Amino acid sequence: MNTVGVLGAGAWGTAVATLLAENGYKVRLWCHESDVANTINSTRINAAYLPGIILSDRIHAVTDIAQAICESQWIFQAIPITYLRNVLESARDCYNEDQIWVVLSKGIEQKTLMLPTHIIDDVFGGNTKKAVFSGPSFAIELAKKQITAVTLAATDCTIGLELQKILANSYFRPYISLDIIGAQVGGALKNVLTLGVGMLDGALYSDNVKAFLITRGLREIVGITVALGGKQETIYGLSGVGDLVLTSMGQSSKNLAFGKRLGRGTTLTAITQESGTLPEGINTIQSVYELIQAKKLDLPICQGLYHVIFNNKNIHEFLAELMARPLEAECTL
Repeated sequence: MNTVGVLGAGAWGTAVATLLAENGYKVRLWCHESDVANTINSTRINAAYLPGIILSDRIHAVTDIAQAICESQWIFQAIPITYLRNVLESARDCYNEDQIWVVLSKGIEQKTLMLPTHIIDDVFGGNTKKAVFSGPSFAIELAKKQITAVTLAATDCTIGLELQKILANSYFRPYISLDIIGAQVGGALKNVLTLGVGMLDGALYSDNVKAFLITRGLREIVGITVALGGKQETIYGLSGVGDLVLTSMGQSSKNLAFGKRLGRGTTLTAITQESGTLPEGINTIQSVYELIQAKKLDLPICQGLYHVIFNNKNIHEFLAELMARPLEAECTL
C-alpha cells in the first residue's frame, strides 16, 4: 500500500494526513472546499484549518472524492457527524469490500442515534471492514510531532495490527482494542462533559465542582457505553478518560471554549450567529438526550446540561438539583 485516502481537510483530517505522510505514505486528502485544496497544493499550508504547519509534498489535496477513495485500500474519514452520511453516499460508487474505513470523526447522528461505524454499515452494508482512531490528541500537537497515544479499535485483530504498523512511529503510539462501540462513545461523550466543564468555568465555579462533574459524568459515559453494547473498561483507557482529561483541560479545546461562553451568559443563538459553526458536543448532547429518553437511562448530568443549553435552565439550578438527589455509594455496601 502506497496511497491512502483521507476524507476531510479540517484540522484533524489534515493532522492525520501529516502523520501518514511522515510514515512514508502518499495521501489523497479530500477537501469539500476547492479554495482549501488549491491553497494546500500551491502553498503546502492548510491556512484555513491548520495554519503554520508545512505539509509534506506526499499530501495531495483533491476535490473529487473518487480520487481519494477509488484506488485506496485504507480510507481515513474525518467528516463531522452531521455531514458524514451525505459524504458516504457520494462515495458509494468507489466502495468495495476490500477497503478498510478508519473512523476519525466523533459524535452520534441525530434521529438515527447511530455512531459513525453504524452509519458506514448503513450506507455500504454490514460487511464493511472498520476501525476507530480515538484518544487524547489535539490536531495541532499531532501535526507538530508531539508525543501522542490513542486507542485503535478494530473489527478484528488483523486489521488492528496492520493499522498499528501503519500509524506507529517515534512520536505516535497506538494501542489496539476490539471495542469499537466503547471507543466511539468515549470520544463522543467527552465533548458533552467538556461543554459542562466550560460552563462551570465561565460561571466562575471552583475546581472542586468541575472535578465532581467530570468524575460523575464519566460514570454516565460508562452507562451509555454499556447500554449500546460497549465495554466499560474501554472508557477507563485513552479513548475515554484520556480524551476527557485532554478535552476538558486543554487550551486548544473548542468545546471547552464554547462552554465558557455559555457559562458567562452568552446564548447559544448569539454564539452561533457570531461564529457560524458549532462544536461537535452541541450535536452530540442532542443525540444523547434522545438516547436517554429512548433507553430510559438515569443520566442526570447529561440530561441537566441539555436543559441548560437548550431550555434556558439556570446552571445554578442544575447543580442544586444534582446535590438534592438521593445519596449514593461508590462501592457495594
